Amino acid sequence: MAERNQFSKEYKIFKELEHWRPLKNIVAATEFVAANHLLYGLFCYLYIDTKELYAQMPLRKNGEKPFIHPLNVVMNLKKAGVNDVVTLCAGLIHDYVEERVDLYKEQVEIKEDSEGIKKLDAYEKVVLYELQEKMSVVAVQEKIDLRVVEEIIAITKLLTRHKRDFYYKSIIGIFQCRDEKIREKAMQVKLADRTHNIWSIENFTEQQRLFQCFKNLFIINNVKLYLMEKKGKHIFEEHEPLEKLLKKCGKATYDAFLYICRWTMEKGITEVTSMMQLAFQKFSLERNGMLEVTNINRREKHPLWLFQGVIRKYDAKLLHHFKTYEKLKQSEFEYCTLFFSDYKFTPEQIKAIVDYKDAYSLKEAVAYLLYKPDYMLGRFNYQKLFRKVE
Repeated sequence: MAERNQFSKEYKIFKELEHWRPLKNIVAATEFVAANHLLYGLFCYLYIDTKELYAQMPLRKNGEKPFIHPLNVVMNLKKAGVNDVVTLCAGLIHDYVEERVDLYKEQVEIKEDSEGIKKLDAYEKVVLYELQEKMSVVAVQEKIDLRVVEEIIAITKLLTRHKRDFYYKSIIGIFQCRDEKIREKAMQVKLADRTHNIWSIENFTEQQRLFQCFKNLFIINNVKLYLMEKKGKHIFEEHEPLEKLLKKCGKATYDAFLYICRWTMEKGITEVTSMMQLAFQKFSLERNGMLEVTNINRREKHPLWLFQGVIRKYDAKLLHHFKTYEKLKQSEFEYCTLFFSDYKFTPEQIKAIVDYKDAYSLKEAVAYLLYKPDYMLGRFNYQKLFRKVE
């Protein structure tokens, strides 16, 4: 019976819609690229080199071996239908340069002040040069066109976050790339990367979890904007790898926000969560609030106020406007303390309520992005933010 179900139309639809799950075990290079493929030798070299690098690194926060991360990125690309080995190579080494720079920083004990950042930026160039040289040697041995190496390096450069830059600027660089082929391949890798990262937040604090999810929200919003500009409102009608990766990253992010809601409820705030949910529905339905999550009305006293401008709070943190971020956090904390005073909640529970409402509202923003063709988070795209980070 179970075997017959696997051939049913219902099961096929389930396999199309199911949320991806992470790879838990180290697998061989041949799981991704066939041994008889023209570029297998280069992919295999990068697999071994990356594995050796990651062996020098500590375990991930969830206790997994660090090499599992680049393998999951490649696996996600494959699941999305990416068979281009250049993109798979870029996925494998997407963090290679940053990790080498971080190891050097620790070994030489370099501080991240202005002088230290100059040294790290200079070392980054050395790492990229050495990587390209080693790949070129392999390419010549394997009779691979050196333009393949140049393309992998171009994608890797685009995905590498420089020590002098903060998160927004590194992501904006991808969308500002003038080479459409390199740009889209970098987008594919970044979505595959963030999908795996968001699966691994169980050992983070609540604020760290929310912040990681928020990073995904920024990328999802901007990939959707890019696709809307390219394809109009028909972006989800084609089953192209970039669209599929966007959907799967969105679903993984929605799951993560939902997990945060559950984790915060364990702090003893369950009896007020329905009030928060209904306040959000009022905000969304009566006020058309999903268009206002980037705006703040300071005269509003109904709890729907808590959902206004939720983007701006984490936006301030990503832009390193820490005073603004702390001020917004404090105002929400004070409001909830006064509003829920009958319950005698502890400060930890008040904080959990704020985290709950953030996760609840932002998961809804993800759903809107996935299923409302023309929905975008305003004032939260690479075109507007490019001016902020210049």
